[in-house]
Amino acid sequence: MAVEPVESLSREEIRQLQMERLQVTLNRAFLSVDFYRRRMDEIGLLPEEVRTLEDLRRMPFTTRRDLAEHYPYGLFAVPLRSIVRLKITNPMLRDRGQPIVVGFTRHDVSMWQSLMRRLYAQLGVTDRDIVQVAFNFSLFPGAFTFNHAVEAMGATLAPSATISARLQLQIMQDFRSTVLATTGAFALHIVETMKSESIDPHRLHLRLVLLGPDPLPEITRLRLEQGLGVPVYGLYGVNEMVEPGMAGECIEKAGMHLAEDQFLAEIVHPLTGQPVPADHEGELVLTTLTTEGYPLIRFRTGDVTVLRDAPCACGRAMARLSPILRRTDNRLSIRGIPFYPEEIEMLLREFDPALHDFRLLITTSHGVGDQLEILLLREPTPDYPGGGRSHYLEALRSRLRRALGLGVRVTLVDRDRMPVEGLIYRTAFRSGEPFCPV
Repeated sequence: MAVEPVESLSREEIRQLQMERLQVTLNRAFLSVDFYRRRMDEIGLLPEEVRTLEDLRRMPFTTRRDLAEHYPYGLFAVPLRSIVRLKITNPMLRDRGQPIVVGFTRHDVSMWQSLMRRLYAQLGVTDRDIVQVAFNFSLFPGAFTFNHAVEAMGATLAPSATISARLQLQIMQDFRSTVLATTGAFALHIVETMKSESIDPHRLHLRLVLLGPDPLPEITRLRLEQGLGVPVYGLYGVNEMVEPGMAGECIEKAGMHLAEDQFLAEIVHPLTGQPVPADHEGELVLTTLTTEGYPLIRFRTGDVTVLRDAPCACGRAMARLSPILRRTDNRLSIRGIPFYPEEIEMLLREFDPALHDFRLLITTSHGVGDQLEILLLREPTPDYPGGGRSHYLEALRSRLRRALGLGVRVTLVDRDRMPVEGLIYRTAFRSGEPFCPV
């Protein structure tokens, strides 16, 4: 598989490149983003004084709350006329009252696409491949990058978006697709459809499957590889930065190569914020190195992982992220759609003031992926918002679908049927109590 020159740099050369590019980012943030200039002024730090990673650690972390509090353009480092693309995270379910808006310049979009081309290349995708991209683009805007990168590298694009699994399979056979890019949940649904339609995987022309944006559990990889008869690979991105393209697996499946020429990574203890020893798990903290429109310094991703910088057997020297182990917060994801239980609670209580308690029940189906059910416990009152019980449930389901972008089952239960406690992927959140990720 082709290896770019930057991917073969020594660890010392990579760190030198990162420090050079970090200076550009810090100066851009200091000169153009009030938020970061105030932070540097408060701690008495000038951009030119940051020469090592230890110097950078004097800077406080950037959090999602910081991003939301500067809605919409408070963290942009360029005038709006220089922004060619806007990305809104959680536009319906608001984070502390505001969504997060990310802006990209032409340079940023080009960089984003080049990283995705790099991920394709490290899996052996070439201009001879036919790549079928099967994402819901309205729920995962990053999926457009799959398309643009395919076209930029000269391969053939077969966008299939949100059509049914049956039609996906027809396109796969008729177009002779060699690469499938989709979510893990939809890939499982395709496998189940193949079984029900008695489609032999050998009738397909697939060479590999690329999954995102959710983490790829090994049990899911195994089930898909058995069902499709081809290798399955995962990638990684951060919703508030570059998604996808930031990191991805190579053919060795020994971790996801991080684009260290574009991002500086730290692994810190989730509670203390202090750096952890090499090859130990901790929270991933990222700093952009070449981003023009929306530079982020020491952004806490909330993802717990391990960063390993030993060379990979594929010949690439870029450090590798382990599969994401868990979250430091209570963010959940259903079929690629991220949300927070508190956002659900806010929506529920706005809809029904008589709501007493609720549970989020997440069950995993190997046919269609995770399913979300909300169990509701109301105060003993005969009145329902919007009319009777059936109208109430239908109106709430409709509101949840519009907000989340996916279908949710809603069930009214008696107090003795309300689960007391549970675990992620079973009972994910208990109203009014702290959440402990598993």
